[in-house]
Order: sequence, then structure tokens, then C-alpha cells
Amino acid sequence: MNWIVAGLITGVAAYVVDFVMWSKVFRKGMDQYVTPPPAGQNIEMGPMLAKAAVLALAFGLIVAGLYQHFKTSLWASGVLGGMEFGTILWLTIGLATIGTSVWFDKVRTLMNAQFWAWLVRANVAGIVAAVLVK
Repeated sequence: MNWIVAGLITGVAAYVVDFVMWSKVFRKGMDQYVTPPPAGQNIEMGPMLAKAAVLALAFGLIVAGLYQHFKTSLWASGVLGGMEFGTILWLTIGLATIGTSVWFDKVRTLMNAQFWAWLVRANVAGIVAAVLVK
């Protein structure tokens, strides 16, 4: 399959995983990090979900393109190669998240949630890219 189509499908998978992680898994204790809207104004989720979808599609394209380029350099192949690739991508994000949580003690819970959400998102994207990119 073409890596662009695979990237778009990977982006959709990343979007669904991200939505589930932040709407179902990381619920308890996250209310304190919500920025309330101005008085009398509702929270418009439509534009925020659309922006998240566009960013997830861009993420999927980047992951599939990089996987297409580096798949011959991985130790494993297939699904395990996708997980290896996703974890390698996640390492920089994970270390940056841990480093940030050292300085911002008040948001450590949010940073821990972001740490694990990125691990799941990167591994799912790596698996989907590995299955679809030939």
C-alpha cells in the first residue's frame, strides 16, 4: 500500500487511540487542568476535535513516511518492527515529558498521563504503519 494512504489510516488510528485515552482513561484528577471559558461562553469541542484530527493525520503521515524509510534498519519486522519503531519515536517524547515534569511539579499528574498516552499512541501508529506499509 502507498505510504501516504497508510499514513492517513495510521493518523485515524492515532486519533481514535488519543480520543479514547483522554476521554475514557485519563478522567480522574484532570478537571483541575481545564481552562474555564469566559463567563457566559460555552466550550466548543468541534473546532478542538477538528484540530486534533488534522494533527493526528499529520502525525500518521510522518510516522508512515519515516517507517517506510527506516523499516529495513529495524531489528524486527512486521508488527514487532512497528512496535520497535513506535517505541523509538516515543523515547524522545517520553524523556522530554519526564524532564518537564521535574520542573513543573504542579502538573506532574498531567505529564505522567501524557507520558503513557504518547507511548500507546506511538505504538499503535507503529503497528498500523507496519501492517499497511509494504
